[in-house]
Amino acid sequence: MSKQITPLNLELVEKTLDPDRPNRLCISLSDIHLTDGSVGFQNLGQHTWDAFYSGIVARCKNYAIEEMDFILDGDVVDMIRTDKWAIHGVYPWQREGEYAERFSSIVNEIIRDIVDDKHKEFFAWLRDLPQKLKDDAGVKKVNVVVLLGNHDKELFCDQKALGYFYEQGLGQKLEDIPQDYRRAIGRMYGDESMFANKNSAPYLPFYYGDRGFRFFTTHGQWRDKENSRSVKPRSGLPGWSAKQGWQNEVWKKLKFSPFFLPCFGDTVAAGVLSTFIYKSHQKLDELKCDDPRLRSILNELDLYRPTYKALIRLLEETKSRRKEKQDVDVIRAIENTLYSCVIEWLGWGFTYQSSTWSRALLLRVVKIKLKIMKAIGFSLEIKTIAAFLKLLNLFERWNPYHKTGVSFKEMAGFPAFMPEYQHYGFQIHGEGHTHLPLEEEGNFPGQNSSTYINFGTWRDQIVSRKKSGYRRRSVLRALFILDLKDTTDGVAAGSRSFNYYTDDIIHWSDKSDRFNLGAYQPHI
Repeated sequence: MSKQITPLNLELVEKTLDPDRPNRLCISLSDIHLTDGSVGFQNLGQHTWDAFYSGIVARCKNYAIEEMDFILDGDVVDMIRTDKWAIHGVYPWQREGEYAERFSSIVNEIIRDIVDDKHKEFFAWLRDLPQKLKDDAGVKKVNVVVLLGNHDKELFCDQKALGYFYEQGLGQKLEDIPQDYRRAIGRMYGDESMFANKNSAPYLPFYYGDRGFRFFTTHGQWRDKENSRSVKPRSGLPGWSAKQGWQNEVWKKLKFSPFFLPCFGDTVAAGVLSTFIYKSHQKLDELKCDDPRLRSILNELDLYRPTYKALIRLLEETKSRRKEKQDVDVIRAIENTLYSCVIEWLGWGFTYQSSTWSRALLLRVVKIKLKIMKAIGFSLEIKTIAAFLKLLNLFERWNPYHKTGVSFKEMAGFPAFMPEYQHYGFQIHGEGHTHLPLEEEGNFPGQNSSTYINFGTWRDQIVSRKKSGYRRRSVLRALFILDLKDTTDGVAAGSRSFNYYTDDIIHWSDKSDRFNLGAYQPHI
């Protein structure tokens, strides 16, 4: 006897389709990670967006598009990769009590720096997109949708900062947000009245779905145990962890707290990496060292995936220079800074609180061993850190979320393919977060075709060269979905034409190579 499936509802997804809807285009991309540039410059230039816009205009004209949805699938702004946490001595997991006021001040400082200064051209481009497409391509309606990620969640802890993002970044006045939309976002997050006040800033949507585009997408952090928070059952509320997968009804009861609470990934990105970059530049300033290669390596540490590879890369550089007896004082200062940052990280209670029990045990052992090695001397603590990082990198290869592909079993747990949502007719499940562009095909009962697409990222990356060395390049992917009237001779009136494709670009340039050589200083 087959199991009875109870259909579940999603918010902001139309219940019925208009058979007379016009020609429509959906464009989705993810993970542009706009930062304040204080711990390295990782973002694409405005010329990239201008060229991308030219391609959009050409497609809109070619297909006589009247309506367009432009989806930014999370991590549009990056509140983690900044030196401001280290400067103020307050970190993303220190949000309450004595830290609350400073936490709020830092969050507001970061978002203002991103929107008003470092990326003001991009936000002007985004705000102008609907009118420009109307003027340049005759598109009558453009819907810009920004989804929740995991590097932007600090925004949602501060209404002032989130309101600033809405009004100054997206150009959307809070008082003009319709009540129907406010109620829908409230229901999405478990309380219809949550954003009823017209002066409140609603959370960004957790997901997007459209029946005409047969498309459902969400950022993807819900599958990543490092960047979501496990919650234990308490006070009549359910618990949840990443291994339980998509649990929308559970999340609503929890007000989606697993995705707003700080997580282990924050301790690595903000607590170790960004702090180390900031403090290393300080040390180089004190030593009056302006080595462009060393500065460049520090500024590029955020471009490695997984993050552990960044510090492995740095230690390769210091080992090489030590062997050649170059800049001994500088190398010693950087290695001592790395040691102090790692020890500080291992001294935070939250590092262990947000870890699995097995990793917490490993970290405690590493902390003890590092202190012993430091006492012995001969830079043994640095060799221990290098060995520890390589071990973490090895474990990362076993992390199912970061492998280059998804299994059929994993796909079966994606909402677009789950029987509970089959009545929506989704065919495509989109995702970002991993920075790995992927696509897979599945065959599920009741669905003609099923495609998983990961959008990768829109930023620079560092990759290893064969034999030895590294190179910087840009990686871009966008998904295009066309929902068109079928005007082919002989087809029935009201028929639709549906297709979708990705536009993938890997970009190399002299400028990127100069970054890698330390000869290029970007203006940000």
